[in-house]
Amino acid sequence: MSMSAGGKGVSSEMNVTPLIDILLVLLIIFMVVTPLMMLQHRLDVPKKAEVDLPPDVTQDQVVLTYTKDGNLYLNHKQVERSQLAKKLENIFKNRREKTIFMNIDPDANYGQSVEIIDTTRNAGLTKLAVITLKEGEKFQIPGAAKPVSPTGI
Repeated sequence: MSMSAGGKGVSSEMNVTPLIDILLVLLIIFMVVTPLMMLQHRLDVPKKAEVDLPPDVTQDQVVLTYTKDGNLYLNHKQVERSQLAKKLENIFKNRREKTIFMNIDPDANYGQSVEIIDTTRNAGLTKLAVITLKEGEKFQIPGAAKPVSPTGI
């Protein structure tokens, strides 16, 4: 379908050579990159436990609870924020394992929660374990009496 008006005229056919060159270059790139993307690392994921029961709080564990009302509890005992660092230092000064369990109410002030975490860090604690809630579970202070529904059931 060329249009020619005598000798040398204008051709309306599309030149596909540059397009084919680009496609071949892309094909070569994908042929080189694909095997590199297929390299995988072996990962052994632990199997899920059959029974998912939370561990009981022992005397060795230290649980710091922060409620939305701004109250702090250190192993079920209410503590003033100003004395938190001193109490943590006293508890952990002779311990080799410096792990504290944080139980923070999801409705608590985020900024104050971070300040409390910083206080624990400044008290010399090296490990921070966060107690999380499962879906549908309500926040409570560990070891405290279970919340009773209005019907008493």
